[in-house]
Amino acid sequence: MSLGVRLSLLTLAVLFGLLVAGGFFQYLALGEFLRRDDATLLQQRYNQTIRDLGVRGRVCTASGVLGGAGARATPAVVAGRITPAAAQCIVEAIGGPLVTVAVLDPAGGLVASAPAGASPPLLPAAQYSAVGGPGLRPYYISGDGDAESLVVLHDLARNGHQVGVVQMSQPTAVLKQTQQRLLTILVVATGALMVVALLLVPLLVKRALLPLRRVTEASAELAGGDFARRVEEPRSRDELGRVARAFNEMAGAVQRAVTVRAESEAGMRHFVGDASHELRTPLTTLQGQLDLLGRGAAADPEAQRAALTAMQREVNRMSMLVEDLLTLTRLEAAELAQGRVRQPVDIDALIFDAVDEQSVRAPGQQLVVEAANPGQAVTLGDPDQLRRVLLNLTNNAVSHAPGGIHTWRSRVEADQVVVSLSDQGPGISAEALPRLFDRFYRAQPPSGQPGAGSGLGLAIVRSIVEAHGGTVEAAGNPGGGATVTVRLPRAAASMPPT
Repeated sequence: MSLGVRLSLLTLAVLFGLLVAGGFFQYLALGEFLRRDDATLLQQRYNQTIRDLGVRGRVCTASGVLGGAGARATPAVVAGRITPAAAQCIVEAIGGPLVTVAVLDPAGGLVASAPAGASPPLLPAAQYSAVGGPGLRPYYISGDGDAESLVVLHDLARNGHQVGVVQMSQPTAVLKQTQQRLLTILVVATGALMVVALLLVPLLVKRALLPLRRVTEASAELAGGDFARRVEEPRSRDELGRVARAFNEMAGAVQRAVTVRAESEAGMRHFVGDASHELRTPLTTLQGQLDLLGRGAAADPEAQRAALTAMQREVNRMSMLVEDLLTLTRLEAAELAQGRVRQPVDIDALIFDAVDEQSVRAPGQQLVVEAANPGQAVTLGDPDQLRRVLLNLTNNAVSHAPGGIHTWRSRVEADQVVVSLSDQGPGISAEALPRLFDRFYRAQPPSGQPGAGSGLGLAIVRSIVEAHGGTVEAAGNPGGGATVTVRLPRAAASMPPT
């Protein structure tokens, strides 16, 4: 059973329960109102009819009718009890076709009743005894079924003593008929409302759950691989609106995660392919030298020495390649950036160290150092790793731009330390610029021969710089050659350089 059907049935059940409870309350309330209203009318009938009649003040004749002042009177009270003649006066004055009136003594004995031949309903004697006290109720119900009557009692007292009780009663048939008509109207109205609700509630529930249905369909499509699927967000800020917005945010996060995973897998495949390609050459050389030694070259000291030298060179090359790969792996895992304590580093001092090493490796190279802010180019970082950045840039310049002038520049710009190395070599082609810092990428020199090195030097430079919160970029010079620029966060000026 779907959520919409369950909500519709629940709504209909609650509505039906409320209508039944409300109708039952109205039925009972109307009955109580009608009974109290009839009791009030009977009291008014008594007050208006015999307002001046009592055990004193009017004359009751011996025949039990009201007489004038000159009529022959009969005593109204004898021995503390109302006389039958006085009682008959009262019942004749109040009684009527639908109202039965009786006068009873305080013990509940019938003294007189009207109309003639009618049998007044009688209550328990305790009810008549309580008429003069606080236990008197607005009305009483006597009998049941078609013989049920509404009874109202009124106290007759003389000199503070009860001399009798006046009982007025009328059948409740008319009251029950009114209640029955109300019950019929309530049943018909409830049935009509339930039919209308049965038609409208499913439509309203379906419309209200439309955003949730869209989310459900979009979730199925997302699970099926459509990571670009989104749902229309309703303008409302209720739970369904928040569900739709949450789904879109989740779908965006899933799409980004899948994209990153795909890019990571593609990068990993490319990385494994490049690493395999780089390792295949030295392994092939080692295999060839071993085959050569196996075919008898080991007997020739010169051939053996040449083979061992070649194998040593290839082993060193593989060792450097593996070391560079491990360095890149640690940098990308942020181990080097987080595992060591950062300290102030004077970039100008590192530049002079790199220049000294470059002078040894390339004695014919012309080197220029321009420091715009001596002693101010200080950053927080790992001195060894930052030194490696400058040495890798130096090695790259020596390999791809031998001869000419290599110019190191450093300056401070607001909260950054800017270091650049310019050369007068062949420059960098527009095709190579976007991939210059990729792993295993080696730009082709103008000679067309493959570039030297493993293609990891500049990739390591970028990883170290980014691990220190900086950036690195390369650009061609207008007059020829290229410039590599490194930007690092500047440390506070008060920190002593190292």
